[in-house]
Amino acid sequence: MSDKTKKIGITILAWLIRAAVFPMLAAWVLVRLWIPWGDVCPGDTLIIAAIVISALLLFLEAACNLTARIFLPWKSWWKNLLSVIPPLLLGWYFDISCVMPTARLPKIGWLPKGWRLEALCHLGNAVVFAVIVMALLKAGRDVIGVAKADRKQLFVILVCLNLATALYAFTSNTVYIWDNAGYWAIARTLAAEEISGYEQLLNVLQSTLTEDYNYLLAYPISLIMRLFGPSRTVFLFALSNLYTFPALWGFTSLANSKRWSGLVVASLFPMLGYTGLVGMVDVACCAMGIWAYNIYTSDKPAVSRGIMTGALLVGTFLCRRYFLFFAASFGVAVFVAKLLFDRKKWWDFLALCCSTAVCGVSFTLRFLLDKVLEPDYGDIYSAYYLGLEADFLSFCRYFGMVLLVLFLVAALVDLAQKEDRFKITMGLIQIAVCFLAFVQVQSHGQQHLLMYLPAIALVAVNALARAPQYMSAFLAISTAVYCFFPKIQPASIKDIETPDLFPSFHFYGPQRSDIDELLRLADYLDSLSRLEEKTAAILSSSFTLNYETIASLRASLDLPEPEIKTVLQYHGTVDKRDAFNWNTAFADYVVIGDPAQTHLGDENQQILTILVNHILEGTGPGKAYVQLAPVFHLANGVTVRVYKRLRPWYIEEYHDVSDALIKLYPEYAALYRIPRWIR
Repeated sequence: MSDKTKKIGITILAWLIRAAVFPMLAAWVLVRLWIPWGDVCPGDTLIIAAIVISALLLFLEAACNLTARIFLPWKSWWKNLLSVIPPLLLGWYFDISCVMPTARLPKIGWLPKGWRLEALCHLGNAVVFAVIVMALLKAGRDVIGVAKADRKQLFVILVCLNLATALYAFTSNTVYIWDNAGYWAIARTLAAEEISGYEQLLNVLQSTLTEDYNYLLAYPISLIMRLFGPSRTVFLFALSNLYTFPALWGFTSLANSKRWSGLVVASLFPMLGYTGLVGMVDVACCAMGIWAYNIYTSDKPAVSRGIMTGALLVGTFLCRRYFLFFAASFGVAVFVAKLLFDRKKWWDFLALCCSTAVCGVSFTLRFLLDKVLEPDYGDIYSAYYLGLEADFLSFCRYFGMVLLVLFLVAALVDLAQKEDRFKITMGLIQIAVCFLAFVQVQSHGQQHLLMYLPAIALVAVNALARAPQYMSAFLAISTAVYCFFPKIQPASIKDIETPDLFPSFHFYGPQRSDIDELLRLADYLDSLSRLEEKTAAILSSSFTLNYETIASLRASLDLPEPEIKTVLQYHGTVDKRDAFNWNTAFADYVVIGDPAQTHLGDENQQILTILVNHILEGTGPGKAYVQLAPVFHLANGVTVRVYKRLRPWYIEEYHDVSDALIKLYPEYAALYRIPRWIR
């Protein structure tokens, strides 16, 4: 067979494959068009749009020969065939596309008999997922050298990380709440579920569509918990080794210029390890951000760098929603740096945009539409805005003001070096854009500072490259050792009055002085269900007492749960964000902190305090309750009172709460209106 005949045969085969893929791709595109426009656009219009878009995509692939250039990681055809089969099967088997749209999918009458849109979409998802995986495989082969790091450094870092984890875990005696407990609770739930394998993994994937705290990062930890148990210690060791260590590896690769420089950079930023130790899986997203910087600023092939970086950026906000600020600011920073210093080379940026778009549409479209474009987050989360002073104090607490100033000065000086201008400019712009965008929504918590760590580390690496090694080593050792000196730890950023010169946390586990009293409270609440199951609503939301203080108490102390338990009931705590939980009116008991317990101020948590004050003062719906004899005295002067409901609320008592909240927030009346099943 001549080369010309062989070439013609390959061309015909390629077009036959495109013809077979076309209806599958059109169905996949149609489902994604149906997500935003299924309720407002005629079905035929969307079908035509899906056909046109699919045809354009296939034409673009053929005209640019993208398959050979981007999607074939191996030179051998049989290796490519073996590589594409697993993602095809996974893309089809775990496709959740058809549950994404809120509107019912259309019926297409002209499809051949026996063909269904859902089946075509599953096949289309298999093709798209295989394309993404093959592109990442090829790009990964091109950039794999970026991951090289000194094995001795990695070993030392791994040992130190696990020693710090052991120190924190074995010296802790506290109750884990809110962000510190959220993913631990999810991992425990997944580990305890009877279902596993396909059904559980499908639930994990579907959680990415609607849950702000989806299950992606908790799922790997839950598998370890199935083997070693659900204790907090197992959770922390799994988190440190699965998520924190890859980020520290990224530091080592980023600073691969001098001996032990990676260990120096890791020591300069102990907040990374500490954030993992307090239970925040967000460090996994920070790891992806570090590797995104690592890959994009390397000297590897441009298109491959863009493809890998785009996928990592989508991965950050797929796992933790607020990292969308990081991904968006990263793109802005690259664009501005390109305009200033690299106008002639745009392939890496174009590949970055295309990779982000394809991965974003494939995995995060529902989130982007529901959680980003529609809600007014700046208003909904206004209670979390504590002012720019709180943001400044937060940065100083976890990074240290001295180090931040030092790195900023070094970055400005380093701009004089032509070879570093692109990296330094990119890092500084990303930090500035991310900060300005995020403070429009809320103030920074500890985990949010992880969005800035990759860029700050990049700046630090370039600064250290020109500094004497003994100076950087001294600074790193001083910073790391300082974090092992015990210090008074504030309950919240509002308790800090002056900026910290160096990171002001320590690696010893937190201690609560009122653990015994909390256990006495929990035992008493459970005793109320001795004869029959009762419910108790927790009407408190401070660092001293809240719903999770009681719900997570025994798990935090690694104590067994009793067989007889009172069902704890959660009540909304933050104005505008939460709806009033009218089931509270039917709880048998309510648990109240006196004075009313809030963590964002009474003025931002009146959804809670209005009812609490009625009960404490015996007015309005408070007339339906009587206080029980035992009281419990917790830290910070908090007295816990338990009230028993004697009768149902009267309708005017419902209005005492509902009308007051609607008067405060008329634009959120739907959250506080009395439901019909009560009226």
